[in-house]
Amino acid sequence: MNSAKTLKNSIISVIGQILTLLLRFVNRRVFVMFLDIEYLGYQSVFGNVFSILSVAELGIGGIISFHLYREIVTDNKQEIGKLMYLYKWVYRIIAAVVTILGLAACVFVPYIVKDANRDIGYLYAVYFLQLASTVAGYFLSYRRTIYAADQKEYKTIEIDLFTNIVVQIVQLSMLAVFRNYLLYLAIQLSTSVIANFVILCKSNQDYPYLREKYTVTLEDIRRRNMLSDVRNFLVHKIAYAVYGGTDNIVISAICGIRDVALYGNYVVLKEGVLQVLFYRLLNPVQAAIGNIIYSDRSRDELWKQFEMFDVFSFFFANYICLGFITFFQPAIQVWMGNNAYLLSDSFVITYSLTIYLGAVWEIVCKYRSVFGDYRQDRNCMMVSAILNVVISILLAHKIGIVGVQIGTFFAFLPIAYGRIRFVVGHFFGKSVRKYITRHLLLFGVVVVEGLLVYQLTSELPVTIVGILLRAMIWAVVPGAAGLLIYFRNPHFKELCNYFRMLFGMVEDKLKGRN
Repeated sequence: MNSAKTLKNSIISVIGQILTLLLRFVNRRVFVMFLDIEYLGYQSVFGNVFSILSVAELGIGGIISFHLYREIVTDNKQEIGKLMYLYKWVYRIIAAVVTILGLAACVFVPYIVKDANRDIGYLYAVYFLQLASTVAGYFLSYRRTIYAADQKEYKTIEIDLFTNIVVQIVQLSMLAVFRNYLLYLAIQLSTSVIANFVILCKSNQDYPYLREKYTVTLEDIRRRNMLSDVRNFLVHKIAYAVYGGTDNIVISAICGIRDVALYGNYVVLKEGVLQVLFYRLLNPVQAAIGNIIYSDRSRDELWKQFEMFDVFSFFFANYICLGFITFFQPAIQVWMGNNAYLLSDSFVITYSLTIYLGAVWEIVCKYRSVFGDYRQDRNCMMVSAILNVVISILLAHKIGIVGVQIGTFFAFLPIAYGRIRFVVGHFFGKSVRKYITRHLLLFGVVVVEGLLVYQLTSELPVTIVGILLRAMIWAVVPGAAGLLIYFRNPHFKELCNYFRMLFGMVEDKLKGRN
């Protein structure tokens, strides 16, 4: 692994995400000072609709990335150019398809927004603004892929951050002056369009050969087995769109649009923290994994590295899960100003445990993404989508938003199993049963820790002293449990050495050494 590139990407990713997260917190807090939080619910629900429509993308982005890793390792500019040229034209076709699907889907708007305080014309205005932004993204966003695959994602992060800062300052200023949600939304949706355009211009400078015209033949597509990949990955796209894109729709249709808006506060916190502490650290790792998988390293070496990442994932997932159980409610209470914006403690616990599952197996997802061959786990994806919809709808009628989260929790298990079976069993040739059993025992430990932390912190006041006591409990419990489990584990020791090396690199950079 190119540790220097990975470290640079990770550090800049984390710094950028922290600043973006702070902007989102300020943005959402200022929003409720001028407009009702219900407006944010509209955006969340329609965002889910467009995530479902994203199946039209057919997984082209992931498939192109998978093939780019191979060509970047050998610096084959001709093949890289062909892949990106194909990517551009396919995305233009997809933009047209999404436009048609989006126009057709608008007939469902009155049925998925329950208890709205605005008339249907206003809802359609919000819907079509989001549709326009989604379609525009397909014309410009494809150039991001080359930076990610080439381990230079920090360049796109810097552009995103600068654009976010400027646009959000303008957005909040316009909100304070005009108090108009449609204007607020239009400015917000322009962020990605502006950033993608700047990235397009930047990539023309960094990769000048991408400006050339290439001829892509059917033989090029067949040679790479792309049609088969698209067919198999389409199942993944549909299933994951249903799994990840229906929660807000179900909540809105059964529980009401206000619950969607309240749920959105927790989602913003979750996504922000995970992006800062976990995914931004691991996103650059995926490109590194893609490079080393197609190098000449042995499977034994790769397995040792995977085991090290797996230990890292447990520690982080454990801290993240217990951190959300500990701080979700007081954080939202302080952030939004009062208890009216809180959901139940049972929702918080269920949501936190669901987050744990995603975080602890994120590294498996990163490995799985570089292999292609989407036929291997497509059936697991289908089972997951069906489970999520069925369980969420049934339980939402009985126990509300907690039921939706329970559906999401259980529906993630088939996704995880499919990825584990492919990566651990198929690629590494290791025992899937042994790996899953170990993680079931670890999950049991996390549940016990979660109950303990909840009992110790639930009655603490939302004051400076209360927050400090929560922080102390959160710092000690998962750390002590993790050390008891792993202190003799060779992969844990290797992980410690790896971090010492990274910290040494940071120290050298700060001191100006080469």
